[in-house]
Amino acid sequence: MSIRYQDKILGMIAYCALFVLCTFTISSCKHADLTLPKPNDNMRPAGDFLKNNYDFSLFYAALEYTGLTETLNGKGPFTILAPYNQAFNELGIQFPDDFKRMNKDSLRQMMSYHMLPRRLTEAEVPVNGVDVRYMTLAGTELYTSFATYAPGNAAYPYNKLYFGGSMAYRKDVPLANGILHVLNKVMKFYPGKTVQDWLSAHADYSIFVSGLKKFGLWDELAGAGPFTIFAPNNKAFADAGLGQSDIDTLEAGKYIGARLFGAYILYNKRYFLSDKVVFEIINSESSYNTFVRNDSSSFSLIAYEEGIYPNRIPYYLITWSSPKDPSGNQVYQQVSGSIKDFANMDHLCENGVLHDMTGLLVKPEWAVKK
Repeated sequence: MSIRYQDKILGMIAYCALFVLCTFTISSCKHADLTLPKPNDNMRPAGDFLKNNYDFSLFYAALEYTGLTETLNGKGPFTILAPYNQAFNELGIQFPDDFKRMNKDSLRQMMSYHMLPRRLTEAEVPVNGVDVRYMTLAGTELYTSFATYAPGNAAYPYNKLYFGGSMAYRKDVPLANGILHVLNKVMKFYPGKTVQDWLSAHADYSIFVSGLKKFGLWDELAGAGPFTIFAPNNKAFADAGLGQSDIDTLEAGKYIGARLFGAYILYNKRYFLSDKVVFEIINSESSYNTFVRNDSSSFSLIAYEEGIYPNRIPYYLITWSSPKDPSGNQVYQQVSGSIKDFANMDHLCENGVLHDMTGLLVKPEWAVKK
């Protein structure tokens, strides 16, 4: 074979090899365009994410104690509403072992209430929605409110998102099997319990309960409601110079019970404190004003946010005023929420919501029948 012929053959082989290589390269490029990007290998399922984040160590401890961590590492999808450690601290829970003093079944129910069996992003919550309901892993409904913007002012969004009265201050944290929102307060829900049941089970409100019973306001609280109750605790009575014996000796017929003890109850209303913050944004309703039921005295509720982000939470300011006397005089009394007591707000029961009241609105002398 001549050298020229060999060169020709080698050239043809090289050409064919180049053609095959180019064809393979083009084919590979087309194939790459159709390939989905690789998932983020660092994204963890909910259980592992919580375990490896110190800020949620108490929430994770509660999940582990109640046997829910395996569930949260499952397929999902889940939405996790995770209170950070300080939210538990404000309830008096400082260490993981503190959970072991609690009823496991009740704690499991409460922790399950912080999980949705779906992936719910901030963008999926209805704009300016109030008390939108979502089913939780506890099998009960969760109330969600989202103040997105003030009407006519959509260019400046608020984006205040609340779950069960607790603010989500960090939202849409991605998980391998869902999404997570960080809450500034532990949600408190008592399935199967009425507001009457809740008050009966908490000795700190025994004086208030005795007054409700004395003046015929107690039995109704086992009904359908809904009710919003600002319940004065025993210390509030003590600070006003009143004890259990003082209430026991009151002659019911001489006092306007609807005023003396009914002033703390809003009927046919289910208000989380955050609802008033939301209403102020979306419809400029900065306060709720009404007459005390079956009385001519008045009640006004304002809820507002205080604190430094991310710990901004709603507090209340309640003003009660008596009817005018013949001389045109009125009695005004104000009680506001306290930063140290905010964990005792937003107790959700089947037929209403209870909030801790740090002072008295009405003293017996202001409710004497004329």
